[in-house]
Amino acid sequence: MPNWIWTLLFMMVIGAIIGGFTNFLAIQMLFRPHRPIYIGKWQLPFTPGLIPKRQKELATQVGKLVVNHLVTPQSIQKKLSDPKFKYEMETLVSDKVHSWLEQKWTIEQLLHFLQIENAEQKAKAYLHSKVKQKYASLKQKYADEPFIELVPEQWGVKVQEKIPELSDKVLEKVIAYFSSEQGREKINTMIEDFFQDRGRIWSMIQMFVGNQSLVDRLQPELIKFLHSDSTKQLLTNILQSEWQKLQQNSLQDLFPNWQDDTLLKHLENWTEKTIPLERLFQLPIYELVSPYKEKIDQRWVPFLLEAGGNYLVERTEEIMKRFQVEEIVREQIEEFSLAKLEELVLSIAKKELTMITYLGAILGGAIGLIQGIIVMITA
Repeated sequence: MPNWIWTLLFMMVIGAIIGGFTNFLAIQMLFRPHRPIYIGKWQLPFTPGLIPKRQKELATQVGKLVVNHLVTPQSIQKKLSDPKFKYEMETLVSDKVHSWLEQKWTIEQLLHFLQIENAEQKAKAYLHSKVKQKYASLKQKYADEPFIELVPEQWGVKVQEKIPELSDKVLEKVIAYFSSEQGREKINTMIEDFFQDRGRIWSMIQMFVGNQSLVDRLQPELIKFLHSDSTKQLLTNILQSEWQKLQQNSLQDLFPNWQDDTLLKHLENWTEKTIPLERLFQLPIYELVSPYKEKIDQRWVPFLLEAGGNYLVERTEEIMKRFQVEEIVREQIEEFSLAKLEELVLSIAKKELTMITYLGAILGGAIGLIQGIIVMITA
């Protein structure tokens, strides 16, 4: 083989070795050495490596990059608006909800899981306290108010209209009573009670008329009196007058012996019967929500996810400021060991860095070839 070929090959190999080694050394100098190297008091240049030397600056810039360009309201909104992502999230949340509901937890078990103990007793105590508060508030507000102010106006009008009917009903009952044998006996008793202290007068009446004859004469007259329109009108007027007086009375006047404790106890018992807390706390949550299963999947889950996404988008900047994301990223990168940081970068760009080394070797070999040709020409 001619010498000039050996010369070209030699220069190509040397150029490739120099080019590849130079690029390899440059890549290594990005990370190494990890610490500065001193000869006496003189620090060797390019020690430590570029990344160890600029680790704090790198951490600061990466933190700003994440906050200003990567995790932004726009990027989050874009991700949340992606139909595929929305479908996957809705499916995931729905599956989780159904999986949890199928465990058939009761409300009491759920509260226990949330570390809320004695929930039923606390709920009863809360209801009783609200009843007491409401009772005290209403009593203070309405105890001295006229009765007419406490009932709807149409109720008062309705009662006024019903008074004549009430008079008829009362008279019918009274007439039916005094027409009966029991009523007849009552009339007889009333006559005896009236005249028993009159001495001779009652003896004389009994002598000339007799008890039964007097009752026989008085009973029809009493019934006739009760049947008369004037009696009905009289009773109606009395009832209307009493109704007018009643409307002007306060609750305190109507119930002078008002017992707060008794009424409160009654209200508390009524509240417990109306709201059966014991049965409610033992009720499985699945039974409560099963009628709304379709709505949960089709409306509630999408609505909650959309509302949560909108809230996240609107508050992204504020959240990141509160969490100090930029500071967290900076601190984490600063705390990385140099070996770990090197491993992290190499794991990402290992192929590219290897290709840069090979490229250096190729370029070095090409330059060596060109140099060899120039030497041959000029020799």
